[in-house]
Amino acid sequence: MAITKAEKSVYNDYIKDFKIQIDASYKRITELEKKKKEMPRIKGYLAVETVIELLKIIMLNISMNDASFEILKIKNEAALKNARKEFFSVLQKLEELLGDQVDRSLKENEEYLASIDRISPLQMLKIIQRINYVLSTLIDRIGETSKWKWSFVDLQARVATIAKNSINFSEVQKYRDPRTEFYRERQQLMTLCKQSLRDAAQQYRTKYEQSTKVPGDMLKSIEFLSVLRRIHVLFGESDEATRLKTAIDAMRARLEADEKEKEKEKKSGKK
Repeated sequence: MAITKAEKSVYNDYIKDFKIQIDASYKRITELEKKKKEMPRIKGYLAVETVIELLKIIMLNISMNDASFEILKIKNEAALKNARKEFFSVLQKLEELLGDQVDRSLKENEEYLASIDRISPLQMLKIIQRINYVLSTLIDRIGETSKWKWSFVDLQARVATIAKNSINFSEVQKYRDPRTEFYRERQQLMTLCKQSLRDAAQQYRTKYEQSTKVPGDMLKSIEFLSVLRRIHVLFGESDEATRLKTAIDAMRARLEADEKEKEKEKKSGKK
């Protein structure tokens, strides 16, 4: 059904404020980039501010899409494309700040976090929660059955890595008294981190089993579970660590069996 001029006019009028807010955020980002050159000592904090502005832009684009679906009965593909593009920018900036390796030592986080040590555990928790919310909303609007389905796995894995790298594990160990300031927030971030690592591992395994059969996907699943196991070991959570070791061993055995089967089929096909 064709969109009428009246419907288009209503939609354009409705999204005017969204566009103004988006322009304001981009202007703010330009100012922050300029400040980073002028004030390199606080560039970590400025990067975090930039991330917050980008998250605003993403949600405003999603709101424009929602309005389009409500008023015009179609998705605003351009808005969703821009939202997806800016989410990559969010990941890139946080990876530059916190690192992009999920399997580095837990202690190493402290070196990266030193540049933004004035960000409180509460503020960090809110940032990581916001990133997770924005990604889940973006996936919902784009649609899990879209051509991007399996690329979402990599995005969620990168978010899980950022969540893990945002934690000062030494502080979590040190401040285990519930009366300590930010005790609850540190524990919440730990819980979110563990769940994110578990979900990333499961999604890579699902990708391997349902789509690619590429060993690299199963190995990534094992990698994320191994990091999760290290966290459980660090905090003396032996039952969880043992269960994960059993799961990891089973996955390695499964991968080895699958590779042997592939080799067997390859040889039989040559005959």
